[in-house]
Amino acid sequence: MGIFSIIRTLLLCAASLTILLANPSFCQCNNHLLSGERLNPGQSLTSGNVDLAMQYDCNLVLYDNGKSIWSSGTYGSGSGCYVTLQTDGNLVIYDNTNNPLWASNTSGENGNYILILQKDRNLVIYSHPIWATGTNHAGSVAVVVAAARNGTVGISGAEQNKVREIRKILKIMTDE
Repeated sequence: MGIFSIIRTLLLCAASLTILLANPSFCQCNNHLLSGERLNPGQSLTSGNVDLAMQYDCNLVLYDNGKSIWSSGTYGSGSGCYVTLQTDGNLVIYDNTNNPLWASNTSGENGNYILILQKDRNLVIYSHPIWATGTNHAGSVAVVVAAARNGTVGISGAEQNKVREIRKILKIMTDE
């Protein structure tokens, strides 16, 4: 009976690993920064073929299939630089002496913010959408983030056009 128990355990482990690896959301864990998190030199966020890289030369660069489509313009401005999403919603690049080199200038109230590298290749800071690189493709799938009164945010996938249609319907319903 001991051998059957071992085989059953191994099969259960293999099945669990297969389910985890097949789950599409499992691969989407590296596409965002939460308030207080940072990217150090050589680290990046990834969504499909799009990467946001904090480079060793202190430049924060957004790549689509290896081609640069946006950058912070901070190339050669220091060393040991990192980018962080602060708890006030400001995305800031600091050098190794903690001097700010670049900022999104989106500081506001302290709270819960999230920087998302979306599937449409747009990089967006959410609480409410307050800053974006503007590099998304029209008609592509986007992410919808809804701010709750308790300071948390909820994220769900949706097409931008459908969200716009819902807003129009809600506006018409509230105008009557």
